[in-house]
Amino acid sequence: MTGLEKIIGKIGNDSAEKCVSIIADANAKAERILKAAQDECEKVNETVLAEIKTEGERAKELAESAANQKSRQTLLAARIEAINEALAQASLAIKNLPADKYFSALTALAVSNAMPGSGVMRLSKGDLQRLPDGFEKNINSKLSDRNISVSDKPADISDGFILVYGDIEINCTVDALIDEKRDELKEKICSIIF
Repeated sequence: MTGLEKIIGKIGNDSAEKCVSIIADANAKAERILKAAQDECEKVNETVLAEIKTEGERAKELAESAANQKSRQTLLAARIEAINEALAQASLAIKNLPADKYFSALTALAVSNAMPGSGVMRLSKGDLQRLPDGFEKNINSKLSDRNISVSDKPADISDGFILVYGDIEINCTVDALIDEKRDELKEKICSIIF
């Protein structure tokens, strides 16, 4: 082998060793890059999974909250409907009392709402037609310094009466009285029903 062949052989061997070394370094570097990429992927996956879990929990909480609110609203609506029905039934029961009890209730109502001086009681057309004898006298016998006269002209109402003192009118219809006491009646009905 000549000197040139030895040099070329040496360069070839050195070059082969250098190539093996470069390839080994490249493979090691590729392994490190791949490992870092895998680690980063795992971190990203963990973060994404944690965010998905958090979002899922938030969505579940929102759904439960919405369901609870809807349930409370439904229950409240049912209670309000039950209370309104009870008030309507009470109004109907008062309006359908037998005449003696109905006019006895009107008498007590007139006495409790009478103002000093002379007032005029205006009844509905139907109540005027079935007015018992001595009704006005009975009311006035329970009043000391006050006086109520029953008008023969009907008021545009379905039940109860309106007391008139000059420009002042006191609405004593069943519906007006129930509306006036609605909150108080609701509390009483709630304590009985619920």
